[in-house]
Amino acid sequence: MEALVTRHARSSRGHVVMTGFAWALAAAAGFGLVFTQAFSAKWDATVTTTDIDPLLGPNRPAPPPPPTDGSSGSALNILLIGSDDRSGGNAAIGGEESGKRSDTTLIMHISADRSRIDVVSIPRDTMVNLSECQRSDGSTQKPYYGQFNEAFANGVRTTDLDSDGAACTMRTVEGITDIRFDHYAVIDFVGFVNMVNAVDGVPMCIPVEYNDPLSGTYLQPGPQKLDGKQAVAYVRMRKGLNTNGGDLDRIDRQQEFLKNLASKVLSAEMLYRPQDITNFIKAVAGSLTLDERLGSLDYMAGLGFSLRSLNPSTDITFATAPVMDDPNIRFRVVLTSKAPAVWDALKADQPIAPLLDAQSNSPANDGAVVPTEPTAGTPDATGGSQAATEQEILDACSVG
Repeated sequence: MEALVTRHARSSRGHVVMTGFAWALAAAAGFGLVFTQAFSAKWDATVTTTDIDPLLGPNRPAPPPPPTDGSSGSALNILLIGSDDRSGGNAAIGGEESGKRSDTTLIMHISADRSRIDVVSIPRDTMVNLSECQRSDGSTQKPYYGQFNEAFANGVRTTDLDSDGAACTMRTVEGITDIRFDHYAVIDFVGFVNMVNAVDGVPMCIPVEYNDPLSGTYLQPGPQKLDGKQAVAYVRMRKGLNTNGGDLDRIDRQQEFLKNLASKVLSAEMLYRPQDITNFIKAVAGSLTLDERLGSLDYMAGLGFSLRSLNPSTDITFATAPVMDDPNIRFRVVLTSKAPAVWDALKADQPIAPLLDAQSNSPANDGAVVPTEPTAGTPDATGGSQAATEQEILDACSVG
């Protein structure tokens, strides 16, 4: 089982990179710098913003100290949440189901000097202490030990407000990490599909065959472009895979896809087509629930401008929180003793890359690990292995 896994941004078929709705925010901010006047009214009328500070209580982690490197900026921590809302248009994508949970949660740390972004995924199946939290209707969720993505469900239980789900999730993440968050953003299935379609699909290298009868998704191995419906199925799939099908496998696919989405957003073919930019901003605005400050187009434009010198190939790191199989609950994971070092690095505005093993990108796990389903390659028609075939496919995708 993986501990802390790094995913440095890298080029893909001539593009540069970053994270789905995470980096899409910064990309939209960069667009906003140029098109603020044109889109400000449309943005304000479409985007949902809610101040959740009153729900976070007085005993939050302390704000970070001022930067010591002479930078005029300060580090930012943004909590990015993908909701698995199954109501309305989302039901047609994910299947109708009551309640909402967090399908994906990312900690996005932007360094004070704007030279680096670290993004850490928290697996939804992680068993944690869920913090007490308050909802906007005055009701309270008591703390208990449970699965991480239940925090979002606890928040929306009586109000059905994504902002309440974000508040309860933020309380839990701050309790786990002792990191204070400056902003939050929530996106649902429909919003994700709209963003992908707004950029006319995202190029991907599919390493193995994916066949999921439940979603009706079949993807052949090799380079191809995914539309919104294919993309949301691909990043959420847990069945019909030639892999272990677990949440960590899903996170790997999500991170790779999100980087390629950002690559498409930041590519010249988008930047120099105003109508494409217009469509993308409309898609982003209609799909997000944000805090009031991050929801300001002027603020996002300034943030995008401050990141203009970032080199996506070297200055952005994706990682998954250090976890191991839960020895007490099958198919669940727990944070390992290596996790505090990651949280401490983010709090101190230090890069997490030095914490990673240069060879395997995954430090040795500590503690007992319960065996999971085997992931070894299966023989193919030529007598080779699936793993070897995957490498050939990846090599083919990298050509050109």
